[in-house]
Amino acid sequence: MEAGKRIKAAGIELSAYYMPGLGGCDLWEENALETADLMNQVDPDFIRMRTLAIPDRLELAADVRAGRFSKAGDVENAREIKLFLEHLDGISSTVVSDHIVNLLQDLEGRLPEDRTAWSSNSRPSWAWTRKEQALYRLGRRGGLFAGLSDLLDPQSRAAAGTSAPRVGRHRRHHRRRHRRTGQALHLNVLLSDKLITA
Repeated sequence: MEAGKRIKAAGIELSAYYMPGLGGCDLWEENALETADLMNQVDPDFIRMRTLAIPDRLELAADVRAGRFSKAGDVENAREIKLFLEHLDGISSTVVSDHIVNLLQDLEGRLPEDRTAWSSNSRPSWAWTRKEQALYRLGRRGGLFAGLSDLLDPQSRAAAGTSAPRVGRHRRHHRRRHRRTGQALHLNVLLSDKLITA
């Protein structure tokens, strides 16, 4: 925190990173609230979101397999982001969700004037029907949607809807291969486990 304040005091542009999902299912509130508190004290020029991804090479992947870390899914991460945004206060940072791993990649704006827009833009992840949530996650993780507006586009929506059976077959194929070979199944980067069952 002190290093961030010194950078700002020196007139150097500062980007600070927020990682939704870092607290897992157990500490998501702490991750959102404590990170928001830090941002409020530092007031960085940019707050950049990088949703937690867990490649197999990381030690955390072993914790997930052993049950020591419960990885949050897309809906849980959206809930955490909502809490984080609600508790940013008294700063003029620009929030940017500019990474492909982020579910809400088009969530962007400057505090405080864009706070209302965020509430409406991020609504689908926690207020739409389960079917709409699943369709949006499928579109994003499958590379068919660039952002929330694509769900409202009839052609993009239809493309995501017709791809669902192919994704289901793809997941079943990998599950069968996993049972045959004993290799770990790593589809969580592309698809939430809840995507097909939601």
